[in-house]
Amino acid sequence: MAKEETFTQVNKIGLNELIRYLNNVLRMGRILQGMLYKFRDAYLERMIDLSKEIIEQDDRLDLMEVELSYEGMRLLTSFSFTGIYLKACFMSLNLVHIFENMGDLFEKNAKLNIEIMNNPHLINSANFEDAINVTIDNFSNALLMLSDFINIEEKKLRTKEVLDTFFKKSREVCVFDGEVDSLIKAYKSYLYKSKDSVKVISLHIEILNNILTFSDLTTNISENIIWALTGDFYKCRNNELELFYCLGEE
Repeated sequence: MAKEETFTQVNKIGLNELIRYLNNVLRMGRILQGMLYKFRDAYLERMIDLSKEIIEQDDRLDLMEVELSYEGMRLLTSFSFTGIYLKACFMSLNLVHIFENMGDLFEKNAKLNIEIMNNPHLINSANFEDAINVTIDNFSNALLMLSDFINIEEKKLRTKEVLDTFFKKSREVCVFDGEVDSLIKAYKSYLYKSKDSVKVISLHIEILNNILTFSDLTTNISENIIWALTGDFYKCRNNELELFYCLGEE
């Protein structure tokens, strides 16, 4: 999507504004990434103040969703985008809503974490560190895909070599999602055997369920990027990226 010296599909002003918009969407993802790191520390180290910071930061994401949704619609109505440029605009609008939903999940987790700490509890949250770390790594990989999509020139994005690289990264996202699912299932079994209070166990399970949902949404990020590149819908299934529906390229 990076600027080229010559192009015919879209004028310079439109392309410049689209790239700026894509970078702002990526910035929203980076803010969410920071929330993930904060939650890991807050959850594992039992830090109420850090949990409160996450709750406040989610308000920032909510504002960005409104601003970027408006900006995306303005771009669609102001410029005659076609091909990959049009798909990039639609993809970005989808990612804005996905990022906002992801932020809401960790706002909920931060509140649940505060509630856990306000109750007598025996469970060591460090037992769940692997699941959180894999979730963070997978989200970072998805953001790297978005960054590459923005910065690689449009002509190179269409080459088989670059497309193969994107498909490989997307498959890795699918595999990591399966790993998170397996880890959380194991941790839930551990919780069911815990001697802690039913209330505290339920709070931990809800946190793990939100992490699982976040991981599933991470696969949606990579699926949207692949759609923008190919025009075809792919889905993560059984740790593999499978063609779901083919509309055909314009």
